[in-house]
Amino acid sequence: MKILLISPGTAEDIDGKITREIPYLYAKTLFAPHAVAAVAALTPPEHHVDIHDEYARGPADTVLQKNAYDIIGISITSNQLKRSLHLASVAKKSNPGILVVVGGIGVEHLVSKNPEDIDVVFHGEAEETWPVFLEDLKAGKWLTVYKHHSKPDMTLTPAPRWELMKNDLPSYTAALVQTTRGCPFDCSFCDVIYTYGRKPRSKTIPQVLEEVRKLSALNTGMIFIADDNFAGDKKYAKALLRELITLNNSFTIPIGFLTQIDITIAADEELLTLLADCNFQAVMIGIESVNEASLRDMNKQQNLRISVSEAVRKIQSYGIVVLAHMIIGADSDDTTVFKKTADFIAEANIVHHLCHPLAAPYGTKMWYDLKRSGRIILTENEEIKDKLDIVTNIIPKLMTRVELFEGLADYWEDIYDLEKFRQRALSFIREIKYKPEIKTGGLAALRLQRRTLWRVFTFFMFDAGKAHRKAFFSVLFAAGKKGMYLLPKIIYIYSCYLVDSKRSLHDAGVAHKHASWERENADKILVDMAEIPVSEKIREEASPLFISAYGHIRAKFHKKESLYAALIKAMVDFNDRFGKTFEKFDEFQEEHLRNCCERILASMDVNETDNSADLPLAPPPGFVREILDALDNAVRYRNMNN
Repeated sequence: MKILLISPGTAEDIDGKITREIPYLYAKTLFAPHAVAAVAALTPPEHHVDIHDEYARGPADTVLQKNAYDIIGISITSNQLKRSLHLASVAKKSNPGILVVVGGIGVEHLVSKNPEDIDVVFHGEAEETWPVFLEDLKAGKWLTVYKHHSKPDMTLTPAPRWELMKNDLPSYTAALVQTTRGCPFDCSFCDVIYTYGRKPRSKTIPQVLEEVRKLSALNTGMIFIADDNFAGDKKYAKALLRELITLNNSFTIPIGFLTQIDITIAADEELLTLLADCNFQAVMIGIESVNEASLRDMNKQQNLRISVSEAVRKIQSYGIVVLAHMIIGADSDDTTVFKKTADFIAEANIVHHLCHPLAAPYGTKMWYDLKRSGRIILTENEEIKDKLDIVTNIIPKLMTRVELFEGLADYWEDIYDLEKFRQRALSFIREIKYKPEIKTGGLAALRLQRRTLWRVFTFFMFDAGKAHRKAFFSVLFAAGKKGMYLLPKIIYIYSCYLVDSKRSLHDAGVAHKHASWERENADKILVDMAEIPVSEKIREEASPLFISAYGHIRAKFHKKESLYAALIKAMVDFNDRFGKTFEKFDEFQEEHLRNCCERILASMDVNETDNSADLPLAPPPGFVREILDALDNAVRYRNMNN
């Protein structure tokens, strides 16, 4: 059977546009599509698989119209839902008999759409479901929905088939390797615990090393470790890094690494040393806010335990760039937050950061909480949809939407001022204390890199303009005093600044324009007031659901009142997240219910762990009816208390 796996993308994607404007990067977009390469690896060799990433190869419409495939698989992300549905439609119009299947983190949005052109939907991780589907297809009988019933064992996950994309890999700034899944934290704007779970699961170290080795053989120069939190299991991360350092130094030119991580690594000097020696160029850290109350609003508890500014400078003293992710617009943010954030960026010498308005992604705890409060706006308006990283879907509490947009626009225009960036970059270089033990590659590496270096220096000498030329070389000379080993770091930092500053100008323009539009069209900003009732299917399955939840929570309490309060919170969470798609209580839903219970317990101050014998092992008579009434009240009328 012939299978085409598509990673959707549009030419209007701002990051891709900006990346293509910097000639020496060669790249068409940022990251290679890991999802389709991973699904290709799960496909038995008897099937022929092709991959089409629209960011690298352009629109797939023409390919679909040739009717050369039996199965079209589309990897859906939240920001490419519209494009994905278009591709499904093109495939079906070209060949009504073709099988269109979809998966990915964006499939949950399909519950509010009409997936008439989609034959099969995959929920969750694909290691167990994709091979089963292909076997079912061979037998002539397949399901319309496939869901995994347990978290896959990542030690059995094959390496992504990047060789199917070897001609496209130069089109990306980085390829991806995933070492772990899962995150122990529970930020309210994130739903990763329902996608990958709370407890990190890992590939074996030899698996990861082999993936890196294969990417090196395909001439990949940068790898993004695409974990939710690379240091979620610090013991594993350190063991992996020790082996990765040896492997990386065996290459003619060591690979540069990027990853997502949390701020707590600042207290672990051993881990920082290993990251530096492994040639990590940058780590993306969700700092989110300089306002402690806002961090509590977002349940970002791990950022409350340390001085974030000192932590960032500590990490950067190892020569590792902190890509700081900032969010403005939480319930405790007023109009003073813009200056406070700018002051923090300067104080911490942050040379690379992203700042967005707070948005509530569909299906997250924040989305449901704000929806009940009447603070989620409808995003079908053409002026709003597809711009949520700039104009957001929420109504802030302590400022107006217009104040938020104009404040962000002014912030973006100010923070990326060239001279302010140059001063931060010089301070970043000045405070580097640790020189990593990384192989330089010598003359052989220089010969391989000479074309890139020539293009970089040609760009800054003749194309970038006088101001950029002066800033780049002043930063380069400052780094040279510490050692030419910093040359790749300076090119990386300045390239990121060019991308950041170009994006900021675009985003500021959109924000100013939209603020004016909302000021003049306030009547067109409609609040999503749709009710969130208890799902009828959950009502039908209330008995096994509530009894199972009782079993998960009972051991933590000895007071009925406390137990019932926790149980109702867990069921509200479950109904919010899974009510629309819930059909019956099975192993798949049992796993989600367990996650909901653990999520609520983690958010509560539970001090009743010694006397659980006071509560019966089985719930008392009338329990199901009592909880159902309380759940109905909590779900339907919760907004009255906000």
